[in-house]
Amino acid sequence: MRLTLAAAAAALFLLPAAAGAQTYPEPKEPGKIAPKPKGPFKTRTVCKKGCGFKTIQAAVDKAKAGDKVLVRKGVYKEAVVVNGKAKRYLRIVGDPAKPGRVVLEGSGKKQNGFFVNEADQVTIDGFTARNYKANGFFVTNVVGYELTHLVAAKSGVYGVYAFNSKGGEMSHSESYYHSDAGFYIGQTPQQAKPIRSVVRDVTSWGNPIGFSATNMRYVTITGSRFYNNAIGVVPNALL
Repeated sequence: MRLTLAAAAAALFLLPAAAGAQTYPEPKEPGKIAPKPKGPFKTRTVCKKGCGFKTIQAAVDKAKAGDKVLVRKGVYKEAVVVNGKAKRYLRIVGDPAKPGRVVLEGSGKKQNGFFVNEADQVTIDGFTARNYKANGFFVTNVVGYELTHLVAAKSGVYGVYAFNSKGGEMSHSESYYHSDAGFYIGQTPQQAKPIRSVVRDVTSWGNPIGFSATNMRYVTITGSRFYNNAIGVVPNALL
């Protein structure tokens, strides 16, 4: 179906209302990348029955910097928070080959599927997040992140979202049926020696905007598809 300019303009008018549906943590200068932890590292396994943890949040809370949280298949009705330097370099892994087997369900009541704040170089790999009030996957105030092999669906603002962060990767992921954009990178701090972010092999469809940004810097988008959105790519949504 051919989209009219009026429809595209109408989609843009949705932005302030959608953005107002959530609260943001206080933006802080991410500074330099946190040092790598020395280990030894542990793997903490999550599953519905018979593992060390029944919830992802419980495993994340117990994990130390550099640990791995391995999540078995199932539906987890959680809003997982990864907060602070003590959680840097965590690897939270579901099923990278079949992310639809490891689902975070917001039920229209919880804010974010995964929320990472001030924890550098966290990897989230192999999950589906759906029906959240705000975002499927949200990272802020960090230096470095990896959001890969993800599916984000039917959330109130963005599917996969990075804010006020330096460097990072969004890759091999799909995002659809959000109230705003499927993917978003915004408010990148200015840098004398920029650390680039990469958006690679992502697919975004069925959203008002496929990929949106405001004050985005040092980002490469490659090998990706944005289709059947009101607008495909908007490099600066709020001029």
